Amino acid sequence: MARARLSYADRADVVFEASPVVSLLVAAQRAGAPLRHDCGGKALCGTCRVRVDSGSFSPILGRERARLDAVGAGSEERLACQARAGSDVEITAILPLSPARGAAARPE
Repeated sequence: MARARLSYADRADVVFEASPVVSLLVAAQRAGAPLRHDCGGKALCGTCRVRVDSGSFSPILGRERARLDAVGAGSEERLACQARAGSDVEITAILPLSPARGAAARPE
């Protein structure tokens, strides 16, 4: 079993078990590590984007690539709902856990 370290801009890092069988989002949820995912983990919104800091991951497939392109993600970004860990990994949440106050909650 691999380990994942999830870093945030405004809270302490969380370390949890990761697997090549389940997405990083599911692994984080199982460990109680919060990670925003407005569409429920279906690669529709891009809010679960994480920056890849280290480690190896599953390949980016069509649905994830399309969403990453649609939101203008950088080459070092992945969707946690689609990416699976192939080794110990370090990732950083891109977006805050909830939308800014006063902002309409809508997918990107």
